[in-house]
Amino acid sequence: MADTVWDLSWLPLAVVIVTMLVGGFVRGFGGFGASMVWVIGMSTVLPPASAIPTALILEVLASLQLLPRAWREAHWASLKWLMLGVLVGLPVGTWVLISVPERPMRLVIGVVVLATTLVMASGRHRENLPGAAGATGTGVVSGVLNGALAMGGPPAIIMYFSSPRHAAMGRASLIVFFLFTDVLGTGSAAVGGLVTPALLGQSAVLFPVSLIGVGLGALWYRRTGAEDFHGYVLWLLAGLSGLILAQTILA
Repeated sequence: MADTVWDLSWLPLAVVIVTMLVGGFVRGFGGFGASMVWVIGMSTVLPPASAIPTALILEVLASLQLLPRAWREAHWASLKWLMLGVLVGLPVGTWVLISVPERPMRLVIGVVVLATTLVMASGRHRENLPGAAGATGTGVVSGVLNGALAMGGPPAIIMYFSSPRHAAMGRASLIVFFLFTDVLGTGSAAVGGLVTPALLGQSAVLFPVSLIGVGLGALWYRRTGAEDFHGYVLWLLAGLSGLILAQTILA
């Protein structure tokens, strides 16, 4: 398998480009989900050690585009505890990424996303967000998943979208949260030796493509609003988990 896009033929390269557009659109509309799309799509033609750090870098750049409005609307009382937990869990996740073989990593990705979908679809709602201990624990799990899989979102997604009425606030909070976690994840990957000059060049080339998708997704969100957003989240997560599990089992 090729290590970076520089080693790909035209057809696998087209897969990566389409993945960038779709993931960017998902990010612009939902405020999350791009790294799941990017990691799953790129992992069909690139190893996770290349796909995951690239997704982290692109998530940072995508978050900056959406940050001004999200900064005003985010739920900071819970975000500070989430971020504290991430600081604890992230180094563990990066060690897992460096140490665990490729196939088990892909299975874990699919199982994590599927479990998130099932929890959200169970119909269990809560009126209020968890307190300091609950939010910190959620952050620890997110940190481990973010460092290992570039997918720290599922625990935070469950926390913010356990009630549909929190959709707009949850979207804004996740944008801020992912910027924080992805900056840390990128730094941790760099310390682990995964961010090479070739990977930085790969990210620079793919970023403008992803930016087009982010802009289109943000435009769609402004036109449609937060109605039915909870349903959108469930469909997105179900589709992503199905794709990665099918890809891993059939490989």
